[in-house]
Amino acid sequence: MSGSVPKAPIAGQIIGTSISITDRSATITSGGTAQQIAAANPTRRGFYLQNLSDTQTLWLSFGSAATAGRPSFKIPPNSLYVTPAHGCPTGLVSVIGSTTGMEFSAGEW
Repeated sequence: MSGSVPKAPIAGQIIGTSISITDRSATITSGGTAQQIAAANPTRRGFYLQNLSDTQTLWLSFGSAATAGRPSFKIPPNSLYVTPAHGCPTGLVSVIGSTTGMEFSAGEW
C-alpha cells in the first residue's frame, strides 16, 4: 500500500474550515444574578464554557437569562461544556454563578 497516513485533526479544528474564536471569558460580576456573556449571533457555529472554580457550579443558558436550575445547563466545578457539532444555539448566552468573582473561560466561533 502506498501513500501517506492522514494526520489526526488538532483539538478544536474543523477539518477543511478555518475558524476564529472570539474570547468571551470573564468573571461573575454579581453572585446570584444572571449575566449575558454573548449577544445573539445568527452566524454562531460553536460555543464553549469552562468553569474554572474548584468548588462552585456555574449555570449556562442559550436564548434566555440563566437560572440556577432547569432549563439551564449545569456546569460543575472544573468542567467544560462544548456545543455539539451541527447544533449550536444562536440566541444570547447567559451564565449565573453563586459568588461574585467566579472565573470562567468561554469562546464562540
